[in-house]
Amino acid sequence: MTRTKRTVRRNAPRARRGAALVTVLIVSVVAMTMAVASSMLVMGSSLTQRASERTAMVDDAALSGLEEARNLLNARLDSMPLAGFKTFENGVRIAGTDITRWTWVGRIGNVDSLANAGEYGVQAEIISRAVDGSGVEAVRRALVYQQSFARYAFFTDEGKTPSGGTLWFDNGWTASGPFHSNDSIYIRDGAPPQAIFKDQVTTAKGVFNAADAQFDKGPAQIVSPIALPSTADLNILRSIAQRAGYLFSPLLVTGDTALVTMRIEFVAIDADGDGTTTGPDDGYFRIYRLRNTTFGAGYTMARTPAPPAGAVGTQDSVLYARNCGVTASVLGQEVVTTTFANTLELPGSNYRARMLNKQNAFDNVSARCFLGGDPRLNAGGVFQAVDAAGEWMPRTAGSVPPVVAARPDGAFLWPLSAALNPSFRGTIFVDGRVGVSGTVRGRVTLAARENIVLLDDLRQATLPGANGACRADDDIVGLFAGENVMWADNMLQSPQQRRTNDNGTWLLPRKEFSPSSARPDLQVHAIILALESIGTEDPSPPAGLPVANWVNRGFVRQVGGRVQQRAGVGGTISGTSLHGYTSEISFNRCALTSPPPYFPTTQRWTLSQFYEVDPQRFTPERWFSRR
Repeated sequence: MTRTKRTVRRNAPRARRGAALVTVLIVSVVAMTMAVASSMLVMGSSLTQRASERTAMVDDAALSGLEEARNLLNARLDSMPLAGFKTFENGVRIAGTDITRWTWVGRIGNVDSLANAGEYGVQAEIISRAVDGSGVEAVRRALVYQQSFARYAFFTDEGKTPSGGTLWFDNGWTASGPFHSNDSIYIRDGAPPQAIFKDQVTTAKGVFNAADAQFDKGPAQIVSPIALPSTADLNILRSIAQRAGYLFSPLLVTGDTALVTMRIEFVAIDADGDGTTTGPDDGYFRIYRLRNTTFGAGYTMARTPAPPAGAVGTQDSVLYARNCGVTASVLGQEVVTTTFANTLELPGSNYRARMLNKQNAFDNVSARCFLGGDPRLNAGGVFQAVDAAGEWMPRTAGSVPPVVAARPDGAFLWPLSAALNPSFRGTIFVDGRVGVSGTVRGRVTLAARENIVLLDDLRQATLPGANGACRADDDIVGLFAGENVMWADNMLQSPQQRRTNDNGTWLLPRKEFSPSSARPDLQVHAIILALESIGTEDPSPPAGLPVANWVNRGFVRQVGGRVQQRAGVGGTISGTSLHGYTSEISFNRCALTSPPPYFPTTQRWTLSQFYEVDPQRFTPERWFSRR
């Protein structure tokens, strides 16, 4: 069987005209698109980078304007306007750029910050505006503040004593906070450490015998001198105190410059009934002023009196004191039953006979001395508004809560609370010299035209740093004297001594008459600034007084700082014998962040914070007029 082979016809492929071209075109377009996109991305990135660089340059120009203005403020301390604002740069071209800059400065805060003091420090702001040729603009703002003198643990303008001798630091003298001297710092030659500096040390001249000192935070830095405040700063505080009704003057001015006839006593009272004296309305003070010298010119400050005319034994004159006497317990407090001056004298002209009862009173274990006007000098411890020598000043400003008003001295207590005296801004001022003591609840700066004398302990109701942290409403005390601040030589702070009954040999040891449990030390919680010196009243013994009869008054245990022109003398040393006080200073670090109100500043501007300001519709006139 024959099979016929079939031929299968297959269609030959036909050419697809243009397909390859389309493909090529598509690929080309994609490639070109990717290339263009890549190019655009590169160009955009380049433009963004250039714009970012321009913005950064303009921003840097504005920021540098802030710092240059601050440097100028510190170079010319009078360049900050008291009101409004001042133009430092007005369209100045920055060298090597197309950037133009303007800078302005002005103060901020309450109106009392317009000089060299402020309730919360002196603050200001610097505004800097920079614009480049393409219109890129930046406006930057810096807050600056002046450092308070309260930041120093120790500050001297001259490395001298009041008598002109060199001020040597030795025997392990310690500064626990920042230290500054506008003069050289003199370290005694000897085995180190003769002086210990636990914080930053600055000086305008240098350190003599630096190898004999211990510097815990690096060697001393050489800086420009820092000028002390002036009487103009005192006048600022005077005007602030006057508006609050807290401007006072002594009625009687007499005696040497350390004799005060007016004293301010701070009192902490549990006005809110919470069992403590740390409430916002628990702080008060009262003022005693001498009207006449019936009890002696030194009665206010409990000075050892001069003996009556014709009396024998002038060194025994404490026996004539109306500030001292034998006490008895009345309602839980020591009250003088009869003062030494009123103690019955036996008749007759014989010295021994006349003084026997007084000397027995002197030797009594319950004999105490008090400051003039103290209620404990009155029978029964009753408050007396007026006595034979002086008066307590009635309150003429502010108010007190009912529980305080009900006290016997309620009408004579002046509040330290702004809620009780809305005009009170933390400042008390005395036109003259004044004594101070007591317990302070509140934030206070006491300023005086002349001397301030520490008559007894001056404490805060809450111990400095007792809470482990510094709070804005913690107690703090500043003392600002136009002349000196002194530790009193009175019958509370100086142990007393007498002769035997026949006016013969001296009896030792001396006797303490202070009611304070802290004796023989003087407790002082305060940052102290004196335009002259801080030291002891009568630091040197009288000529010819045997060393055995010198008066060792103990330690001044101060928590705060000392700022003065020349460091005052604490005492005189002969071997192991001391006449006067030994100082022990602990720095109150809370003063760094919350100094006493209106405490004078160094006038040095320190940077606080930077801010960015919206340049839209910005004008300096609008900015500085917003307050």
